[in-house]
This record gives sequence, structure tokens and C-alpha cells, in this order.
Amino acid sequence: MSSHGTTMILPKPLGLVHYIMIVSSLLKTNMKKCILLGAFGLAFMINPVQAQDFTNLKNEKPFNFSGNIQARGISYNANGIPDRRKPLSYYLVGSPTFSFYGFTIPVSFTFSEVDRSFRQPFNQFGISPTYKWLTLHGGYRNLNFSPYTLGGHTILGAGFEMKPGKLRLGFMYGRLNRATTIDTTTQALVPFSFSRKAYAAKLGYGSDKNFFEFSYLSAKDDDKIPDNLPNQLNIVNPASNNVLGYSYKFTLFKNILFESDGAASLYTKDYNSSLSLDSFDNPVLNQAKKYFSINATTEFYTAISAALVYKGKNYQIKLGYKRIDPDFKTMGAYYFNSDLENYILSPSATLFKGKARLSGSLGLQHDNLKNQKRAQNNRVIGSANLSYEVNKSLGFDVVYSNFSDNQRAKTVLYADSIKIVQTTQTIGLMPRYFITSTNATHAISASASINTLRDFNNFFGNDAASRNINTTQFFINYNLGFPQKNWSVFINLNNTNLKGAGLNSKFLGATLGGNTFLIKNKLQAGITNTLTQSDANQNKSFIINASGNLNYKVDKRQNLGFNFYFTNNKAKSLNAITPNFSETRSELSYSLNF
Repeated sequence: MSSHGTTMILPKPLGLVHYIMIVSSLLKTNMKKCILLGAFGLAFMINPVQAQDFTNLKNEKPFNFSGNIQARGISYNANGIPDRRKPLSYYLVGSPTFSFYGFTIPVSFTFSEVDRSFRQPFNQFGISPTYKWLTLHGGYRNLNFSPYTLGGHTILGAGFEMKPGKLRLGFMYGRLNRATTIDTTTQALVPFSFSRKAYAAKLGYGSDKNFFEFSYLSAKDDDKIPDNLPNQLNIVNPASNNVLGYSYKFTLFKNILFESDGAASLYTKDYNSSLSLDSFDNPVLNQAKKYFSINATTEFYTAISAALVYKGKNYQIKLGYKRIDPDFKTMGAYYFNSDLENYILSPSATLFKGKARLSGSLGLQHDNLKNQKRAQNNRVIGSANLSYEVNKSLGFDVVYSNFSDNQRAKTVLYADSIKIVQTTQTIGLMPRYFITSTNATHAISASASINTLRDFNNFFGNDAASRNINTTQFFINYNLGFPQKNWSVFINLNNTNLKGAGLNSKFLGATLGGNTFLIKNKLQAGITNTLTQSDANQNKSFIINASGNLNYKVDKRQNLGFNFYFTNNKAKSLNAITPNFSETRSELSYSLNF
């Protein structure tokens, strides 16, 4: 176990092998429902790796430079409410890409006035140069080795990815979180966090259509607290995490697809805790403590998702499965919906020579996977979509969804007043009609949708109906364009009503706007004005939202832009929750493509 104040120590080289042994024992007991095709992926490993051919290096272009840079200045003013942003701010963002003899180096950066108090002026700077099958990573990067290990978390560090032939390799080391610092200008302290470092690796074999990969993440907080922070922050405990995951995809007979992702996570909430694991009879953790520094604060989580897809000539059927343990965590991803298990069937088809497209899904979902909650919530999830093209001008879409919840007691009895038996249904119709001629184009679209929530808890007797909620929404759009004259106008009318459970809200709105091109199509100008009349439980107001934009194309690479936004809220009742106020915001921008 690490002592207080030490830095991150990487596991022993054999840790990955040992971790695979631990997970394999788990798969025998808790993951029998998953479709495991690891044997196919391992069988690929016996094939030799192809060598990369560098003979065409002389034919590559010596140097190339491309990308985009944009500078924006923003002014803001508010009356009647506190300012919701600074009066003046600016941003400079860019994504230039360098290429040298086929060696590609993409660079991204962000510079802004908002974060000028940071030690470095650049908020984010990263590069990922690529040459044939080799990619190097440096700076701020978002990598995805697997959804449950390193899955999209921003990491500041260095690494690589290699795909020589069918071999798939990757490694990344760096910082996931920066330690808390005090803002020297305001003396404000954001919620405390340790500096968190990690490394991740992946190893696999195959092509984009058929492959098998293992990925591994090891992360740990640096428990050293900076000298300028209060001692009471010791209540935050340093954590560590080791995660092993797999991913595979396998295609059979060109129309059957298997794919799956899964992981097992060892998460220690306080690696400095003096409580030992000896008092807990957990066979997995008892096996893991032989290879990892764990204690009584260590939790073991699993997550898995799998799908079987069959593709026919004009139809497709997908069977999916997902199971994520309660409180599943990995330091390589930001957030998971945990404590759920669901099965879902998703068919789709194309009929009548492509005129009709049908798709839908039907699923079962429940929580309380480890019987730790007082109640278990069972859900039925269903949806259907139909899109039909009557002819070249007329078409429509129909959507329907039905979601039901049924919460039942599991470990103890509970009051009927908190029993949940609900269904939510949504049905919508969206027709569209187009008329196209040489001089003008007309586009008409509309939508009507009804959403109902029904509560079947009989505890409230006749009052149960008062807990129901009904929502209706309608809108119609009309767009008139004159292609030869390079201008168009549009109008939108919408109405929304919400009733039930003490709610009675109405919203009626209209939008009118237009666009045009001037100065030989170099200048684009547009304006939009939206008027909304709202009545929410007798709180009436009238809202104006107006915006305008100008975009001038200096040449093929340079653009100048100006945008203006105005909002005005006028309360029409004495007990209005939102006060009278107005806001204005303007933006001036310059962009360069090279």
C-alpha cells in the first residue's frame, strides 16, 4: 500500500496477465448471458504480421499545410437581471495540419480570455501525427480504447497507436485530472480533486470488420495536497483504479455480425485506508489482492454490452444485451448509467421499392441487479417509426413510443404512496410537401404530437388521475425560395399545451425570417424574429427573440462574420416569476482556411 505523499507507481509487468486470470474466473460465473467470441479473435493471432512498404516514400508530397483558424470577439449587455457572462470576451481556436512526406501532424488549440488566469495561456493543445500505420499522440487528447476502460476521457500526455498489418497496438500515459488550485484573483476554491495520472494500453488483431482487442487502464490519484490549500481538504480520499476490458467484432457469411464490449474494474476509494480485506469473504477480491494493492474500500464492478445483427436484402434484425453493475466506475470515462440490465430487439425493413422504411425496437430493462434496493423498477421499452414517400412531392413520417415503469418491493415492504406504475406514450405525425419550379420552390412541413403519462397507483384513489400529464404540440413551417434571385423567406407557427399534476401551461409562438445573397454572392445576410406568448399557471409573459447575421466571403480562404442577438421578456402578470429584462449579444469573427 502506498504511503501518504507518494506519487503514482505503475503495476508490475505481470499485472496484466494476472488481471486476465481474475477476469476469466469472473466470466465463468457472472457473464454467461454474454455472447463471447474471444476464441475467434485469438485464432487470428497465429497469422504473421505484414511488413510495411516504404518504397513509395519518394513519391509522397514533401510538405503540405492545411487547416482552419478562427478568432471571435463577443460583447454582452443585460438590463433587469444580473449579467450571465462577461461584458467582453474573445476566443482563438485552430486546427492546423502539417504533412511531411506522408507523415501527418494534426494540431488543435484553444486560447480564450475566459481562462487567462491559468498558468499556461493555451486551454488545450494537442497533436496526433500519423504516418501510414503509426499515429503518435501528444498534449490534450481524447482517445477511445474501449467504452469501459479509456473511453473518451481527456488526457494530457503522450502515447501511440499502431496498426502494422492486422496487429492493433496502443499506449497512452498522462494526467486525467489536475489538482485543485486557488484562483489568486478571487481566492475562490473549486471542489477539491487530486492530480490523477494513468496509463492505458490495448492489444488486438484483425481488421475494422473483424477484430478482437484487450485494453487495460491503471489510474491513481497523487495524494499530495499543495501547501497553499487548507488541511481540512484531507476529507477527500485518494483513489486508484485498474480496469481490464475487451472489444470484438466478427462478421460471418457477410450478413451476420457479432460485437461486444466488456470490462472488469477494481476501484479503491481510499488506497491509504488501514482497513484490510481480511474480514470480507469475496473470492474475486481475495484472488486480486495477490497481485494488486487493495483494501476494504476496494469495489469490484463489471460491465458488458453485446449485439447480434442479421442483415437481409431489405431488412435487418438486431438483438442487443447490456448489463452494468451498480456504481460501475472507471477513471477513463466520465459517466455511466449503472445498475441496469436490458434486452432489446430492433428490426428494420425497406418496402415497396424503397418508398417505405420501417424500424422499431422492443426491450425489457430492470435495475437492482444485486438486490440492494428496497424496490426494483421493471421497464418495458418500445418504439416504432414509419417513413413513406407517396411521390416526389409528398411524404410523411409516423412515430410511436411506449415506455412503462413498474416498481415492486424487493428487500422490504414500503408504502403504497411511493409505488410506481406508470406508462408514457408518444405518437406523432409529420407530413411534408414540396413544389419545385425554375422560378420558385415551396416547402411545407408540419408536425402534430401527443404525449401522455398515466399513473396507475391506486393508493390515491380517485385522485390518481390528477397525477396524469398530457402534452400536445403542433407546428407548421413554410419556406419560399427564389433560386435565381438568391433570397428566401420562412415562417413558423407553433403551439404547445401542458396539463396535469398541478400544471397548466400554454405556449403560442411565431417565427418570421429571411436570407439573401448580395455583392455577387459574397455577402450573405439573414434575420430571424421569434415572438412567444406564454401562460404558465397564470404567469403570463411575452418574449421577443431576434437575431441577425452577416457573412462576407473575402476570398476562397477568408471569411468575416457578424452576429447579433436580442432577447426581451415582458411580464404580463403581477406574480410573474421571471422579471422584465433584456439582453443583447454581438459577435465579430474572422476565419481562415488554408
